[in-house]
Amino acid sequence: MSAVYRYLRGVDPTTGEADAAGRLKRLAQLDDAAKECMELTPWRDFLLRVQHAGFVSQALVASKNAIVNAYAFYIRGRKAGVPKSKLDEMIARWVFATLLTARYSGSSETIFEQDLARVASLRPDNPDGFVRALDDAMGEILTGDYWTHSLVSALETQKARAPAALAFRAAQIVLGTRALFSDQFLRNLLDPPAHGTRTASEAHHLFPAAWLNTRGIRERRRVNQIANLADVGWYENSDIGGRGPVEYVPRLRQKLSIDDDRWGRLCSKHALPLGWESMEYEEFLRERRRRMALIIRVAYRQLGGEPNSPPLTPPWFLPGAEVVWLRIVDAERALRAFVREVYTGRFGETAARKIEEALPEREREILARALRARPAGSDPLSIVDYLYLGQLPPLLFAADVWQHARLRLGGVPDGKQRLQSAIALIAPVRNEIAHVREVDRDRLLRASVACSDVLGMLQNAA
Repeated sequence: MSAVYRYLRGVDPTTGEADAAGRLKRLAQLDDAAKECMELTPWRDFLLRVQHAGFVSQALVASKNAIVNAYAFYIRGRKAGVPKSKLDEMIARWVFATLLTARYSGSSETIFEQDLARVASLRPDNPDGFVRALDDAMGEILTGDYWTHSLVSALETQKARAPAALAFRAAQIVLGTRALFSDQFLRNLLDPPAHGTRTASEAHHLFPAAWLNTRGIRERRRVNQIANLADVGWYENSDIGGRGPVEYVPRLRQKLSIDDDRWGRLCSKHALPLGWESMEYEEFLRERRRRMALIIRVAYRQLGGEPNSPPLTPPWFLPGAEVVWLRIVDAERALRAFVREVYTGRFGETAARKIEEALPEREREILARALRARPAGSDPLSIVDYLYLGQLPPLLFAADVWQHARLRLGGVPDGKQRLQSAIALIAPVRNEIAHVREVDRDRLLRASVACSDVLGMLQNAA
């Protein structure tokens, strides 16, 4: 509000000086901007992106400032010429990140003005710069340590409206999670078509308070930990009562015909380790917080965040994926090593530069951004570790490289075709596992066989 007040007084936002002559001009600009912000169609489209980020209900939004400020960036992005599809994708993850980190909960005006300054100096014809500026702002906060330490600590709370707690529920919606012990999607329960005397979704104590009390755990701070809560339908919550999980879980699974496969998926998408019902309470809380943080990170990536970061360990809720992932990791590691060996043998000390030059211009730009995270003093050939799996075979197929690579593979006549076919089966599966998408068993099997073929070729390389 202070910025608007200064603008109304005719204070130049750049110089900070009052300019009576330019006052009417700036007031006219402010009026035009207000009209643009009040257009119904952009506002509707923006709210759809808020829902896309998992915040389907006002009850999940910890800070209205975050929503209002995000809309300002949505309007600025439109004026900057950012294509709608790209702007929609970016604003969804901006909403998710700013609500998760409570970016606008403290000195919100100061932070907002600093964020506006990031894009104010950009040229009007630089839509990529606009998106990059906001992604960089998120990247400064959402570091590796944030995901593995700060966020886990933030989840150690009993406050149901803590930003991290609400972001976890939004993340579950992004990932299409169903309520525990139910076939209903959380999205539907948290934003029901009508209201009744009880809410459609209720926070269920996984280890009920009455059961914990009988074991000497009575402090509300411990009993009501966010990690001890899960969204269930009101009817299932009534049916559970005060019994312990070792008793009520098997009973409900039998009553609702929940087999092992479905139960494993439900547990994993609720950040519950298999066998959690038999764990010690404090151990359970620690393990669930870690998994909740991972769920949030996975959802952020599904919204387009951390595009150049190494893939996460495959989510434990994709049946069969972990075994295939380990095969993919082995095949990918061997292929990266082979690319390094071939280029070193062919080009010597200029190998790293030749690898970069072999990439298309657009891929070189993406690589340059990824290399910002490379530690100083790293081996130049570590550049290979920042490339996608699908980028590796074309490096070997380059006109001045393939003959050298083919000789190292033993001169097999169909080496190029075999390698292309194998990577075509592996890369999509790898990408879907890394982005938390289900992969059917047939494709998992074909990818595993392709990994064996790649490993067999490379193990025979001279």
